[in-house]
Amino acid sequence: MTELLPLLIIFLIGVFTKNNLLAAASAIVMVVGLLKLDRLLPLLERRGVEVGLLFLTMSILTPFASGKVTLQSLIRALVNPVGLLAVAGGIIGSYLNSQGLDMVTIRPDVIPGILLGVMLGVSFFGGIPVGPIMAAGVTAVLVSLLRWP
Repeated sequence: MTELLPLLIIFLIGVFTKNNLLAAASAIVMVVGLLKLDRLLPLLERRGVEVGLLFLTMSILTPFASGKVTLQSLIRALVNPVGLLAVAGGIIGSYLNSQGLDMVTIRPDVIPGILLGVMLGVSFFGGIPVGPIMAAGVTAVLVSLLRWP
């Protein structure tokens, strides 16, 4: 039961800071633990990011289906400066995310610090909690630049 205490603290932080996603996620994982559905934890750990990214990608692609993004707007994105910067941003972001996924796989000891940083960013700086992998990517780049082990 004491292993669920950090999740309870994270849940309370989510509630008090009105971070509904953090509160809901920690509550769901807590319920899984309380109901002794431990066999679900490896599945959540292994496939949770994939499922989350699937839904995030679907929400980003929805404007294509609704007609808000057209072939013409795609072409315009490739011939104007802001569109080209958006392409560069996508490349940089996806690279950082790959570094982040590697970082949390190789160095799971960074996860508590990343979670704390994301919670602080959401709670006090208006951040959005979709970036733990991106935060891990930034961490990986900083570790690499500073040449820390």
